[in-house]
Amino acid sequence: MGGDEPRRHEEKKNINTENTESTEKKDKTMSSEAQILIEICHLLAERSFTSATGGNVSVRLGDGSFLVTPSRLHKARVQLDDLVQVDAAGKKLSGIRNASSETLVHLAMYQVLPMAGAIVHAHPPVSTGFAQAKVQIDTSCSSEAYAIFGPEIPLIHYDRPSTQQLADAVGMSMQPEVKAYLMANHGVLTWGTDLWDAYDMLDTLEIFAQSLLVATQLGGAIPLPQEELDWLAQKFR
Repeated sequence: MGGDEPRRHEEKKNINTENTESTEKKDKTMSSEAQILIEICHLLAERSFTSATGGNVSVRLGDGSFLVTPSRLHKARVQLDDLVQVDAAGKKLSGIRNASSETLVHLAMYQVLPMAGAIVHAHPPVSTGFAQAKVQIDTSCSSEAYAIFGPEIPLIHYDRPSTQQLADAVGMSMQPEVKAYLMANHGVLTWGTDLWDAYDMLDTLEIFAQSLLVATQLGGAIPLPQEELDWLAQKFR
C-alpha cells in the first residue's frame, strides 16, 4: 500500500502542472487578444471612425467568454485595465469598469454566428450617413466591394440603443455570408473571424462608402455588367 502513495503524489503533481500550464496559456492568449483589441480601439479614434465614447469592440475567447470594451470611455484612452470580460449571458467575470452598453448586441451576434471571432461597432461618418438616411449600400459598382461584401450592405431596422429589442433585431438580421451591416439611424456593425478581420471589414466599408458618395455627386455610380458580377461572385464568394 505504501508504494502507491508516491505514485498518487506524482500523478497529483502532474495534474497540477498541467492545470498551471493550461491557465498560463489561457492568460497569454487573453493578453494577446487584449493588446490587439486596444490597438483597434486607438485606430477607431485616430481615423475618426467613432466619436468620444461611441462604438464598441469585442472578441471571443477560447473558454467561451468574451472581452469587451468598457462603457463611457473614449476609444483613444482605452488601456488593458479598462477591458471587461463577460460570459455568454453578459455577466461580468472580470474588470474594474462596466461593459459597453451594447454588449447585448455583440452577444446576440455571437449566438447566431458561431464562426464570428470578433465584432466592431462604430460610427464612421460616411457609411453612418447612409445608415442615417436609411439608404442601403449597393456594391455593384465596385469589383472589390462586391467581392468582399457581396451585392449589398444590409440595413438593420432602427430600435432603441442598448436594449434587448435592438439586440434581438440585430441577431435576427445576421447572415453567415455577410460581415458588414448598417444600423438605421445609428451606425455600422462588422464581424470577422478575428479582430483584424472585423476591423478590416469596417475600414473597407468606410472607404468604399466615401468613393460611392463621390460617384453619386458626379452623376451616379455605374454598376458592373451582370456577367462581371457573376464572375466575381463565383471567384470570391
